[in-house]
Amino acid sequence: MMLRHLLVSTAVVVAFSAPALAQDQTAVPVDSVLPYSWTGFYAGAHAGYGWGSQHDNLSVPTGGGAPDDSFNANGAVGGLHAGYNAQIDSIVFGLEADIDLSGISGSTHASVVGAEGSTISRLSLSSSWQGSVRARIGYAFDRLLIYGTGGVAFGDAKVSGSVENSIEAFDIRSGAYSGSQTQTLVGWTAGGGVEYAFDDHWSARFEARYTDFGKASYRLVGPGGTLRFKSGFDETMALVGVSYRF
Repeated sequence: MMLRHLLVSTAVVVAFSAPALAQDQTAVPVDSVLPYSWTGFYAGAHAGYGWGSQHDNLSVPTGGGAPDDSFNANGAVGGLHAGYNAQIDSIVFGLEADIDLSGISGSTHASVVGAEGSTISRLSLSSSWQGSVRARIGYAFDRLLIYGTGGVAFGDAKVSGSVENSIEAFDIRSGAYSGSQTQTLVGWTAGGGVEYAFDDHWSARFEARYTDFGKASYRLVGPGGTLRFKSGFDETMALVGVSYRF
């Protein structure tokens, strides 16, 4: 009789315990991979090269003299960037600022002989820093982000030059003119890139941008007075960089 009571009690305990055990088994979490989120603040460093050209109207006030109003200005660039991204579904948008040291430089030397005389001129441009504030918008394929970017660009431009003009003496532009000035230029920039998050905090990027820094006024001083002209430059940059996401 005791054996029968023991068997019945055991059966009752098992019957009541089975649903609980089954519930505990279904409650065990299943490993899952959440999509990567680009939302948040980030900062990083980048470096690359810029291929550009200088533009001026110096040949206009000198009466058809030299240089030819344009010459190449190339060099290395590199610096720091920081920004913030927000992600909605697969769309990523944000704001980014950067500041760079610049090795952009170039020069020209030209000689023009015309009916009124001859002109020999030298002109050089160099930029030691540049930066931008840009909007970014892109599409995320999980950890891969393809984006476009554009905004305001600024940088310095040092222009040095001289013009020796042998036009007739009564022309106020006759004689030798020279000078060197540094101005801050403000223009625009636009481009795009691709970025990959190889870690939860770290990402690598490649970016290409075109930048037109606009023009500023410069002057060369000589015996006939002041020769005023405008000069500026543009460039196409290719950059690689890394970013840390907070």
